[in-house]
Amino acid sequence: MAVSPLSLIRGIKYISIDFGHNSIKYLSSRIKNNNYKLLTSGRKEIPAGTISDGRVVETHILTKIIADIFNEKNMAPGFLMITPASGQEFVRNIKMPKMPKDELKEALIWEVQDFLDLEAEKIALDYIISNEKEDQYELLVTGISKDVLNGYLEIFETNMLKVKVFNLEDMALISLLTKKEKLENPSLILDVGSSSSKILIAAKNKLFLSREVDTSGNNFSNLFLNEENNWEEAEIEKKKFKFFPNQAGEENLDLMLSDINTAETLQKKVKDLADEIIFEVNRSLEYYNERNSENTVDDIYLTGGGLLLNGLVDYFKEEIDNEIFVIDPLKEFQIKEKTNQINNHYLATAAGTIMSEVMHNES
Repeated sequence: MAVSPLSLIRGIKYISIDFGHNSIKYLSSRIKNNNYKLLTSGRKEIPAGTISDGRVVETHILTKIIADIFNEKNMAPGFLMITPASGQEFVRNIKMPKMPKDELKEALIWEVQDFLDLEAEKIALDYIISNEKEDQYELLVTGISKDVLNGYLEIFETNMLKVKVFNLEDMALISLLTKKEKLENPSLILDVGSSSSKILIAAKNKLFLSREVDTSGNNFSNLFLNEENNWEEAEIEKKKFKFFPNQAGEENLDLMLSDINTAETLQKKVKDLADEIIFEVNRSLEYYNERNSENTVDDIYLTGGGLLLNGLVDYFKEEIDNEIFVIDPLKEFQIKEKTNQINNHYLATAAGTIMSEVMHNES
């Protein structure tokens, strides 16, 4: 990356935009000599259906929202990076015979063509060499349809903004923990998002498992939605709620099927959703550990806006045998006291995208 003389003095400005199906998260920072200074961060909700299964549907709405973010926060363009909503990405470990680097990318495109069910010329692809043997490369490969990619790029081009890097959520989360030296051994990452939860098992530059489960923050919010509450009010009620699993009442079918939430039935419904996530985490751990008995997962890292439900993290720690840590994505950042920022749980992907690029430039 070309660096201006002024950037060498002040540091390089990085802006990371993380698209979700319910909101856009953004993080602006200035970095010099591996020191991270937070400039601004935030979150903007987007209408349902604006992005569907990772594809941009309503370009004009997102174009307006991105313009508002840059104008409201006075974010002068810097090194701009984006992460698409999940649904259309390809992330795999692939082994390839050794060949000249200028031939490797083309060979990989043909290799992943069947997975994406796309013509070779319609695939945008990148890779990391995780291990190099005498006659073989072990690669972590990412790919996405160029049509999907162009749907996001159009939003910024209309706003006269140039995107420099297009990252994927899996890679951002791996980079975030790699930077913190947390992935020397395989670990599980649970990202409790708004519309789905992501489960990853990864080590440095290696991805062993990536899957999405339906149970998410929106499922918890729906419990507080009724004839008297709209969605915004339901979100407020959820934030006030305190999850005490030991107060979950015995299952009463009539009450559970009715619209009436007693204190006990509400605790029971929240517990049931939390148990669904725990089941999927344990299922993923079993699947991986059975196949990798010599290098099993010890640590679990949590992130995502769904963790804002009071008591949920404590319940995970009680019910899951592995040691659990909550990711602080801004731990490396210098933050002024007066800087307005959103809850850190939302910012893991945006922060990881910045760290991924900084590590790439350092290597």
